[in-house]
Amino acid sequence: MKRPRKLFRFVLLVAVLAALGFLAVRTSRVRQGYEPHQPMPFLHTRMAGEPRWEVDAEGKAVNRGGFGIPCLYCHTMPHKGRHSTLPSTDICMNCHTVVGQDREWVLRLKEFWERGEPIPWVKVHDLPDFVFYDHSAHLNARDGEGARKLDCVDCHGKVEERETVRVENNFNMGWCLECHRRPGMDASTDCVACHR
Repeated sequence: MKRPRKLFRFVLLVAVLAALGFLAVRTSRVRQGYEPHQPMPFLHTRMAGEPRWEVDAEGKAVNRGGFGIPCLYCHTMPHKGRHSTLPSTDICMNCHTVVGQDREWVLRLKEFWERGEPIPWVKVHDLPDFVFYDHSAHLNARDGEGARKLDCVDCHGKVEERETVRVENNFNMGWCLECHRRPGMDASTDCVACHR
């Protein structure tokens, strides 16, 4: 009589461990692919993409590509502090006080600006509160010859080739540690480097 009970407990234990393992794997990639709807359309391909000039039917040169605006124009401060900012209304209006005044989304942008309100962007890349991450430490890291070790694209992907931004990488502990352990990175793998 004791043998079936032991077998049942063993099978139950294996089932519980398998379920916990499955949940751990599923939740470790919970944000990959996350692509929230933003309060205003913002086409990264158009704003940050490479210009592509073509001649239209009237013989005029028309840019059918992007404007090549660098990431750091809109997302300020990543080299100087922990955070990379979301674009402020003022940054957007630097151009849109004169460009695109007849477009519906620029009119909505102007309303935020006139009220002195920020655009309610939905943050795409957001690490858990128990993770300490410093943009400046990553973007200012240099190799022995002074070349950057990392750039925005290493974590965020080729944003300028996408209409909207989504989470491209796992952004979990394993993914971060894999980068920290790469040859030449000389990055800490000590727990307190990221968990303070």
